[in-house]
Amino acid sequence: MQVWRITVDLLFIRFLYNMDQLLDMETLKKLTPEQQEQVIAGVKQQAAIANAQNLITDLSEKCTQKCITSPGSSLSSSEKQCLQRCMDRFIESWNLVSQSLQKRLQDEMAGGFQTGPTFS
Repeated sequence: MQVWRITVDLLFIRFLYNMDQLLDMETLKKLTPEQQEQVIAGVKQQAAIANAQNLITDLSEKCTQKCITSPGSSLSSSEKQCLQRCMDRFIESWNLVSQSLQKRLQDEMAGGFQTGPTFS
């Protein structure tokens, strides 16, 4: 579980760094609150899409590598079963980590941004 936490923390740091590079803070400060909310919503949507893409990629790589030892034209019943179990465990773990990260972020936001996030 420690590896998951490190991975999630690194992904979040990378996400924040990339967003800082993409968004000019001086420009964002000049936006109206409604425009700021639109930017925030867009960033959240892009983050959700990126998370889904990462989930699918990681799931495919990890479970395929673990379960398919000798690729062929079809999957054996044991490979199918292994893939199903692997996917189930992977998604359960992903959901647990995502919920923990979301709660942590909400707790941090509640402590520091009680009036809502702004760019001013």
